Amino acid sequence: MRVRAVFIQEFYKVMGGFQIEVELDEGATVRDLIEKLDSEVYRGFKELILEDDRLKHPVEVAVNGRRIDFLDGLDTRLRDGDRVLFSPRALFVV
Repeated sequence: MRVRAVFIQEFYKVMGGFQIEVELDEGATVRDLIEKLDSEVYRGFKELILEDDRLKHPVEVAVNGRRIDFLDGLDTRLRDGDRVLFSPRALFVV
């Protein structure tokens, strides 16, 4: 399946662009996406957003406009065509 990882604010510069299409196995989670981005796009991405296996404060991640802390957190399952937004600061998604 393919998902679109979107980066805003400082992450845009670090990741070298606004968005990246990523191929993942069926049933992959947000955690799997982070691992793939860390290994294939920017080594160190995981350390930018995770601390002790949870999101660093105030980093926010949203899947299709919904913050993952209102879903299943890092274990939120992704589906083909999902859009995953990474922000270094808290967002108010409306």
